Amino acid sequence: MATEKPNIGIVGLGMVGEPLKRYFELEGFVRGKNLFCYDTDPKKQYSDNVRKADIIFVTVPTPRNPDGSCNVKIVESVIQEYADKKKAFVIKSTVEPGTAERIAKKYKVKVLFNPEFLTESRAWEDMINPDRQVVGHTVSAKEHTSEILNLLPRAFFTSPGTLGAYNFTRINATEAELGKYAGNSFGAVKVAFGNIFADICNAIEYVFKKEGIKAPVDYNNVRKMVAHDRRIGDAWLDVHHGTYRGFGGYCLPKDLDAIIFTARTLEKQLPPKSENRLLLDRGVRILEAVRDYNNTLLEVQGIPFDKATGHDHEVAAFLKEKTNKKASPKKKEKK
Repeated sequence: MATEKPNIGIVGLGMVGEPLKRYFELEGFVRGKNLFCYDTDPKKQYSDNVRKADIIFVTVPTPRNPDGSCNVKIVESVIQEYADKKKAFVIKSTVEPGTAERIAKKYKVKVLFNPEFLTESRAWEDMINPDRQVVGHTVSAKEHTSEILNLLPRAFFTSPGTLGAYNFTRINATEAELGKYAGNSFGAVKVAFGNIFADICNAIEYVFKKEGIKAPVDYNNVRKMVAHDRRIGDAWLDVHHGTYRGFGGYCLPKDLDAIIFTARTLEKQLPPKSENRLLLDRGVRILEAVRDYNNTLLEVQGIPFDKATGHDHEVAAFLKEKTNKKASPKKKEKK
């Protein structure tokens, strides 16, 4: 006997919500019957009655606040709107660690966190073939973890160095929220690391020329050597990805800012002069240095911070326009 499908709701049909909707449709869910979608943009034409859903996926934007913190107001407003003890809310939007637990407590609802790991250019492929599937539970929603996992494409945690060996790990919502930030923050650190070594290569080559030594120092050869270490890999080490150096796009700068803000906020709540506070301060300084280095890297290329932190297609459009302006001959002024 086939198990009856739960009613699924999706609020926010953007880069994350659209692939999720498409996946559920492939799994046999039908709009208006057991799949209900809502987006505030009338052009998208999603205005289903999400209140009919048993499980609501929240896939709305979490923009950067002026102070660098993560704005979770839209996420909270969705859960407030549909708050019901009988429903389970699954946040896929990237949120500050602790958000799911605080919202669950505030509205007395069951909340889980299922981070998305989609790349903008391969959102659908990443949706149906994830390298990991994470559902973190809050204190009040532990029993829903397996149910949510069984609804989504199958994937497990894979430990580095044991490729192909799968293991299941129970994880709570706050750990999952931290894991999402850790992944993107590490990406930012790795991009900066690669660029620093590229600059060292350039500096050595410059000094060699002054000394009359005709030996090239190619960063890409250094990169390939490092990338062959399975513990490190090649991801994020390509200094000349696209048409600019440094990390940009919508996620990495935003998430690095957010985790720095979160850590600094936590630091203030630790006992003064305590070992934990000292170590947290020194550690966050490293992340702040990575951010400052990247901002300088963008600046010397003539790329304003706000232009480098949009979605990939927006950054590409700006860089193309910038390149075209450089290439086009200047018109001579008539005397």
